Amino acid sequence: MGVPIVGRDHELGQLRAGLVAAADGAGRLVLVSGEPGIGKTRLVAAAREMAGQYGLPVAAGDAIDDPGMPPLWPWHGVGRSVPALARVLDGAPNAPAGPVGDAADSESVRFIRFAAAGQALAEAAAGQGLLVVLEDLQWADRTSLLLLRHLAGEIARSRVLVVATFRETTGPPLAELVPALLGAGEARPIRLTGLSRPDIAGWLRQLNTGGDVDGLADRLAASTGGNPLFVRMLLERGPAALDQGLRGFPELQRLVLARVRGLDDPARDLLDVASVLGEHIDTTVLGEVSGLSAAEAGAILDRAAALGVLATAPDEAGLSFAHALVRDAIYGELAPSRRTALHERAARALEQSGPGAARAGLIATHWQRSGQPGWAAPCLRWARAAARSATASLAYDEAARFTALALRAADADPEPQTGLRAELTVELAQAEFVAGRVEASLEHCQAAARLAEAARRPDLLAAAALVITGMGDPVTTMTVEALCAAAMEAVPAEDTALRARLRARQAMAASETGAGNRARELSAEALALAERSGDPDALLDGLHARHLSLCAPQFLAERRELAARAGQVARRARQPLAELWSHVWLVDAAFQAGDLGAVDDELGRIEQFATARRHGLAWWHLYRLRASRAALVGDLAAAVELNEAAREVATQIGAVSTTGLYYAFLNQLALLRGTVDHEAGQGGLAMMRLAPNIPLVRVFVPLLHALMGDHDLARATFEEFRHMPETVEVGPRWAALVGQIGVVAVLLDDTGTADRVYRVLSGLAPCYMGDGSGAVFCAGSMERNVGDLALATGRTDEAVRRYTVAIEMNTRIGARPFLALSRLGLATALVARGDPGDRPTARNLVTEAAAEFRRLDLPGPLADAGALVARIDAAARAADPLSPRESEVAALIAQALSNRQIAERLVLSERTVETHVRSILAKLGYSTRTEIATWSLRR
Repeated sequence: MGVPIVGRDHELGQLRAGLVAAADGAGRLVLVSGEPGIGKTRLVAAAREMAGQYGLPVAAGDAIDDPGMPPLWPWHGVGRSVPALARVLDGAPNAPAGPVGDAADSESVRFIRFAAAGQALAEAAAGQGLLVVLEDLQWADRTSLLLLRHLAGEIARSRVLVVATFRETTGPPLAELVPALLGAGEARPIRLTGLSRPDIAGWLRQLNTGGDVDGLADRLAASTGGNPLFVRMLLERGPAALDQGLRGFPELQRLVLARVRGLDDPARDLLDVASVLGEHIDTTVLGEVSGLSAAEAGAILDRAAALGVLATAPDEAGLSFAHALVRDAIYGELAPSRRTALHERAARALEQSGPGAARAGLIATHWQRSGQPGWAAPCLRWARAAARSATASLAYDEAARFTALALRAADADPEPQTGLRAELTVELAQAEFVAGRVEASLEHCQAAARLAEAARRPDLLAAAALVITGMGDPVTTMTVEALCAAAMEAVPAEDTALRARLRARQAMAASETGAGNRARELSAEALALAERSGDPDALLDGLHARHLSLCAPQFLAERRELAARAGQVARRARQPLAELWSHVWLVDAAFQAGDLGAVDDELGRIEQFATARRHGLAWWHLYRLRASRAALVGDLAAAVELNEAAREVATQIGAVSTTGLYYAFLNQLALLRGTVDHEAGQGGLAMMRLAPNIPLVRVFVPLLHALMGDHDLARATFEEFRHMPETVEVGPRWAALVGQIGVVAVLLDDTGTADRVYRVLSGLAPCYMGDGSGAVFCAGSMERNVGDLALATGRTDEAVRRYTVAIEMNTRIGARPFLALSRLGLATALVARGDPGDRPTARNLVTEAAAEFRRLDLPGPLADAGALVARIDAAARAADPLSPRESEVAALIAQALSNRQIAERLVLSERTVETHVRSILAKLGYSTRTEIATWSLRR
């Protein structure tokens, strides 16, 4: 008794529209959700049939309910129909040869694989289109879901329609990623609910059940909630089952088992074996585990299929259970002793059935579930093989899962080997770190270190210390530093390469925690050790640590040398992103030097690197740096667009930490525009609560409050920063933090804090904004910011000098927004100085600045410029009591012209001129024309 398509007209229409759109070159992602038995698979079958009508080929894969499922299993199913995709999944184009130990590298390498997979599908669909079916994603591994998320961002530009199904109630990782999938531009959700009473009545009429169809439909709807699977099973069981009703899954399980009990003992035994192996039936393995011949097993399977227990898998040879719930019911009825024995037989059969890499996880899981004597050793061996295979597939979450299984097996050994457990714990920490689970990774690093010390393995102690890098939070950084210090005590002095890497990591930790002086000492030692070792990877670590310790405006020349050297060493090292770091560092240095030609040259090299290597992290750097360059020269629309492109790449990579810079860029744009609306400001504050709890992040809280106009709250949240400028050591983020404190102090008229910041920054040589720690936003010449501080603290002449230099520097590089701000600053300083002779110059400056603010749509500075013009004009009126005509007469008196000559010059009557002269004498309090002439000349 088949399940007809009834009550799904709207859903079928959505699928048909998706097929038509894909055939026309506009791909879509359709996400079909619902409870078990609701008809997801039947709807997918209808989509397959429609695809055939439109001439679209179909490629399908599904996840299975088995923790031993290999990574990317659903996509490997798709790859059976798309050979190019299979080659991508089986290979590792442009991946590093050795283990991936850096999260940024790993994310980027995975991005390369995902991009290649997307390209393979797009090319396969380029002709007729392609329907990709992915079923049961509630069981999918995280890497499979990340690949789907990546594809969702690009699918609109292809002829691919992806239809994916999953159960409504699900846990991680799917629950975590569903919002991102639904948020893709071309995603269409279909939520299947139960059939209505009229739908069920229509189904019954198709089946010619006879009798009171409407009454029976009422009862079925009430008993089943319209679930098609439940309806079908109740109809098959007859009136007795209908009278009993369906009360959830326990009742369904009894219905399933009642059907199975219609088979003889050999058939039930074979189905027991099949339930242990999984939802889909591999007849070869099934025969090996059961001991039956192919003919015997085939006959039994045919009988089970005739009863509806098994069904033919769509587009595949062989059979599968008619529904996952059928398999679950049979497996749940197995006696514990029989279940564990079958798992052991399954493990041994799979070991003998062919290449082990693809099935390593399944074998390891069967050994674990067997619990038989001696299970631990083979489980450990196969779990490690599965973890290596997962790492090669860039499936880092699955690598962590299988490594954890290997560690549990090692712990179960009656005579556990401490060294092996330390090695496995390091491997688990590495897998967790690249999978983004930093807290768990840190705990396992500490556990591995304790085991390594107990096993007297300094190499593993060092390996544990070197797992985590690039994390800025103090707790993690201090823990890593302590691990490195312990490893330095244990590693032999002659192992200079390893000691250099440990010392470099200590230097980076010191830089991240604000210990700038110690960081420079340690980095110098690390670089010297690395040079003695001759190891290129150790040398790169030393260069990286040294560059990080010198991330401040004072060290521009040395940072440029380090960046150039890193580019040379990168050709000999195994680190895949070393060349990229060299170019990124050189861009930062070029921004600080104001050399936009060099910026463009290096950006071109980054683009070549990103294109040739298809490195996601390289594209992210390229977009964010181009956004900074566009904002610097006033192309703010392009800057916003490029910042969005960087965020999109960061999302596809899965590097959540990179999205923080997206919001930092938006905050800087808000500061430039001088205003932020309430909703955007609240959103920015919410994002900062998720960011690392470091001063450079926290200082944006009072900044946003000030921009939103809440100065009282801004002052309250700014209190912790008021005395910070004099205590922060020079190092990474020093210039950015101190500079931002100064910005907020000026906004809040906090003269004391502005004075402290001025004293810290005023000694720096003139340069452009940037310190080498990553150019989030270059705001032109730093002299403008120092000028703001000088003006706020009453150093008016110094402010005039600083603004004058800033105007020259920003003019030189075409930094339009910051040139206009520098002109506004100089005009403000000239007005504050109070020299009447400065007033015309100030008015010209502010008029030019206002015109630029208007062109660039900078409402905050434009309002400031308007207010300053009003002040200048008011001061001019106060300083000159004469009317415009009287001023003209006074000027001509200063030229020694008579009243008659003045009248002729101005085309007035002589009497009118005399009246003006009397008025001038009265207003100025003078009694002679000579006094008028002297006053006019002096003015």
